[in-house]
Amino acid sequence: MTKVIEYWKKHSEKGVSEDKLITLETNDGEEFKLYEAVIIRSQVIKNIVEDVARASNSIPLSNIDGKTMTKVIEYWKKHSEKGVSRDQLNNFGKSFLKVYHSVVYDVLLATNNLDDNLLRNVMIQEVVDRIKGKITEEMREEFGIKNDS
Repeated sequence: MTKVIEYWKKHSEKGVSEDKLITLETNDGEEFKLYEAVIIRSQVIKNIVEDVARASNSIPLSNIDGKTMTKVIEYWKKHSEKGVSRDQLNNFGKSFLKVYHSVVYDVLLATNNLDDNLLRNVMIQEVVDRIKGKITEEMREEFGIKNDS
């Protein structure tokens, strides 16, 4: 299944095409067509686009599934829209992070694979906020970790 997603970038970068579509293919076969100007939020993808002339314009993401990539792209989309206010981004961020721990963990792993420092920092802060002030037993309960004893 191919999802064509249109995004806009606030600031264009030199040498980056705003109309060139690049296909990202996840490990479960989902394809996402994104404009180059948006996907370069990922340093890994940016390097691939700059270093390798791909005839198919397709980049495999072997460590990321479609569900997780959809969540990453949701973040990229909001942060790439023109004219979005800081308040709108803050409200989006609050709703974006209202997900199960497994989703936070999957997105955090994806940010490592994609080398997206901004989203990685957001996800790390969310993990910190979820465990802040909790004792060991509360953290175990929060993350569904069983006691070893």
